[in-house]
Parts: sequence; structure tokens; C-alpha cells
Amino acid sequence: MKKEEVELNLYPTKSKCKIIFFTKNGRKIKILSNIEKKITLDNRIFIEKTFRDKYIEELSNCIINEGLKYGKCKSVFINIQESDIILKNIKIDSAIKKKDIIKAVDIEIKEFCSRTFNDYFVDYKILDINEEDTEIQVILFPKKYVDLFSELCDRIGIENRAMHTNVNLLERLLKIKGEDIMENMIKMEKEHTSTGEVMEMGVIEFRDDDLVVSVYAKQKVKYCCVIKKEEFTDELADKIFEKCVGIIGLGNTNADDLQIYHRLCKLCNIDFEEDVEFVQDFKNVSPEEFFQITAKKLN
Repeated sequence: MKKEEVELNLYPTKSKCKIIFFTKNGRKIKILSNIEKKITLDNRIFIEKTFRDKYIEELSNCIINEGLKYGKCKSVFINIQESDIILKNIKIDSAIKKKDIIKAVDIEIKEFCSRTFNDYFVDYKILDINEEDTEIQVILFPKKYVDLFSELCDRIGIENRAMHTNVNLLERLLKIKGEDIMENMIKMEKEHTSTGEVMEMGVIEFRDDDLVVSVYAKQKVKYCCVIKKEEFTDELADKIFEKCVGIIGLGNTNADDLQIYHRLCKLCNIDFEEDVEFVQDFKNVSPEEFFQITAKKLN
């Protein structure tokens, strides 16, 4: 019998890093180990070598020590979503030829990011096209994260590596499960009928100090931002989720989060029971925690 290949998922935030070892068999994902390493990811790491080296050493030691239980890891992928990852929707003239879109996007980007443009990797995707305008979503991903985690991957000795924003992974997940969720939400919201109106769905990922707030429509994440919990007011929530037929909650909520959870009464959950299999003492872990893995690994 072929031995299952072990893979590694890292989810770093400002205050911690989730370290998850898992195997995949078809559409089943088996969580082998789930560690929450308390480790600070702040600007000093990108400025001072001493802090950078300490971060890499602490995290790599934790990963290597845990990985010894499972043997050689096949691959590692890192999920990251922080406030300095810029996601901006822009519009360009639809008359612009496809081969010239990149040039047009570059011109638009440099108008709001001229000083730091060289510090980012730039990606874009087309959201919508009409006779007059083409709506394009631009993602600016700081090169500092790629440099830092490439060095970490070198230290732990894994060649096969990838880095994703939560936007990309969430979009993949909702393409798989979004239609069923949307149908259920529309049933809950009787006033929404088949009028041809584009239905939107909200997503809130609860983290320790902040929220990753997204809006999904037409099989794409059209809006995403990181918001501190104390800044997430009713007025802001109403503005972001104005057209949403429902809101999905991801991540584990604490006592303070429940106030937000109950306030937004259209919350639903994604069912991972058919996709995630827990072993040993991990039955008490919420499947929503692992949506990054599920989104990345499901066919």
C-alpha cells in the first residue's frame, strides 16, 4: 500500500502562526497535527536582521520538531491575509485591446501606489465587462512576505512551496460550495426572487485581533479587507454587506466575537463534514479553521 504523503499548511498572522500537518486521499483531508504557535510578525522582522533570524529560527524549529513524527513533507503552502496586501477594483475603457490591458492596469496602479510600487508583486483578474468599462481587480502582494517565507522554507528543507492570499483560496472554496450555500441563503431571504439581480454573499473570518471581511458574487471575491474588530461598526457592516443575501462565518469565535456573530443575523456555515476527516484528539477542532486547506486541495 502506498504511504500517504504528508503536506504542511502555514497560516501566519500578526500574533501567531497556525501549523497544520495533513494528508490528502481523494476528497478526504486527514488532519494529523494542529499547532498554534504564538509568535509575533511585526515590522521589525522586515527591518532588523536579528528579529528576522529569531522569527525564522523559532518557527522552523517548531515545524521541524513536529514534522519528525511524520517523515518527509511533500509540500508546504502558506496562506496570508494582512492589511498591507492591497486589493483594489479599477475600471478601464473596454475599447482597450486585451494585449494592452496590463499596460493600462500598470498606469492606474501607479496613480495610487507610485512610491511603493516596486515593493509589490502585481496580479489582476477581470471581474466584469460591458460596452463601456472593464472592471478589473488588482492584487498587490508585498514582496517582503515572499522573501521571508522563502527563507523559512529553505530552513525547513521543503522545495515544493506556494503562497496564497485568503482571497484566492476563499474564491476557490466558494466555487466548489457556493451555489448550494447561496440557494439556502436565498430561501432564507424570501424577498430575493429571480429578478435577474446579481446575488452577493458576505464572508467574515474571525481572527484574534481582526476580521477578514469579503463579498462574493458571480463566482468571484469582489471585495476583501482586513478590519480591526473595534472598528467594525454596524454602519460599516451595513455598507459592506448591503446587497448580500447572507453572511458566512469562518474561524473560531470567542466570547467577544459572539456579539458580532449574533448582530449579523444572516450568518451561515460551510459544511465540511464530507471533506475533512479528523484523527486522534482533533475531533474538537472546528472544520471551518481549515478552509484554506480544503479550498486549496479539493478538486
